[in-house]
Amino acid sequence: MHHRLNTPSDETLAKYAARLEDDHRAWPSWCTGRYSRDDLPTHVEMFWWRLDAAGWIGDKSNFEVARDLIRTAADEGREDTEVSDDHVYECGGGSSAWDVAQLFVQVYEATCPLDCLGTHTDDCKPDCDPYEDECYGTECEGDCHGSRTYTAAFREAVALAEYIEHEHPFLDEDDYYEQRREEFAKNLDEALEDIALHYPYDTEADHQSVVEHASERLWGLSDYEPDGYVDWDDARDAYDHGRAEHFLNLGREFMRNEISGQLALMPA
Repeated sequence: MHHRLNTPSDETLAKYAARLEDDHRAWPSWCTGRYSRDDLPTHVEMFWWRLDAAGWIGDKSNFEVARDLIRTAADEGREDTEVSDDHVYECGGGSSAWDVAQLFVQVYEATCPLDCLGTHTDDCKPDCDPYEDECYGTECEGDCHGSRTYTAAFREAVALAEYIEHEHPFLDEDDYYEQRREEFAKNLDEALEDIALHYPYDTEADHQSVVEHASERLWGLSDYEPDGYVDWDDARDAYDHGRAEHFLNLGREFMRNEISGQLALMPA
C-alpha cells in the first residue's frame, strides 16, 4: 500500500460508528443477542467478501490488505498484538454462498452500559441520581457517549473504506492482479483438462504442444474476466486454434524429413 489516506472527519467516523445499531453489521450482537447487557455491540463490519459475489477477488484483496493495515495501526508502538487481537475480529471464510468473510473493528476505546446517559455536566443537579432524577449525565465511569474515543483501528478502517469508495477500487493493485492471475490460472487448468477429454487420441505431448501454441490466446482471455473466470467456449476456440497449429507443424516436419524411396524436401 503506497497511497496516502485522508484523515476521516468526525462526521464520517460517526456514519460508520452508526453501524453499531445495525444487528447484522455489528459484533457480537449478530450472534449473541442484541440487548444482552454483557454482549453489547462493540465492533462494526468494515470489510467483507464472498466467493460468489460480483467482484469477489477485489473484495478479497481489499479485505486482506485492510486487515493487515488495521492490525498494524492498532498495535503501533507496541511489540505484541494484544490490542489488535481485541480490536480486530475476523470470521468466516467467504468460500461459498453461505459463508461470508467479515472483518469487524472495535469502534470505541471503551464501552458503556446500555442505559448510560453520558457523562455528568454542569446542567445536572447537585448529587443527582441518573436513575431517579431527570439527568443529562450519569454516574457510570469510563469512556461514555460524547467523551468516547475512537480506536486507532477504527480510524484506519474508515480511512481505508473511504479510499476504496472515493479514490481507487483497490488498496493494493499488485495484490489484486496477482490474486486474479492465480484464480484465472486455476480455472484455465480445469477448463483445459476438460477440453482435452474431447480429443482422446491426442497424446499428453500433443496436449502440451497445443497449449503452448494457444498460450497467447488463452491468457488473452483473462483481460475480459476481472474475477479470473474462464469461459469454456472461448477456451475451446483458443485450444482448437492451437491444436490446428500443432498438427500443421507436425505435418511440415514430416514432409521435411526423408521419405524412403523419395528425395528429401529442402526447407523453403
